[in-house]
Amino acid sequence: MIDATRLDLLEAMGVDVYVLRTRAASGASSPSVAATGAASPRLAVVCAHGVRADARLARLFRHLPQALGISADAIDWLEADANDELAAAADAPAYLVFGAAMARSLGAQLSTMQQNTATIAVTADAARLPGDAAGKRALWQTLKPLARRLRTGSAE
Repeated sequence: MIDATRLDLLEAMGVDVYVLRTRAASGASSPSVAATGAASPRLAVVCAHGVRADARLARLFRHLPQALGISADAIDWLEADANDELAAAADAPAYLVFGAAMARSLGAQLSTMQQNTATIAVTADAARLPGDAAGKRALWQTLKPLARRLRTGSAE
């Protein structure tokens, strides 16, 4: 086991320390997931029309809260209409956007102040993810710092 001083030092250097789960703890949710609550969305996921219904992406979307360390209730899903336009953007401290076209639509909906204060992470288009290794790599490279921001609670 690593002592608290060493953990603080590793955290200051930006190193994620992984701890093996025990069988008893694997069934319980992590403290960060349990502590989020459902008062307001902490993350808004923006995707194109029909993406959430794609069976090839169902597993990804199901495991997204776990990968980010938040509860499923803390995620607000924003799906564009058939013209790739968003009706209204939720006010959230962080946004995960699938595709550059959705990023433009989100940018049109958010005020400048919201854009400056929120963490906005743009990744590959969701339609490319099932068969594109580079798209999957881009997604996971985007999720890691986003999860870190959500875990610390700061969305600068």
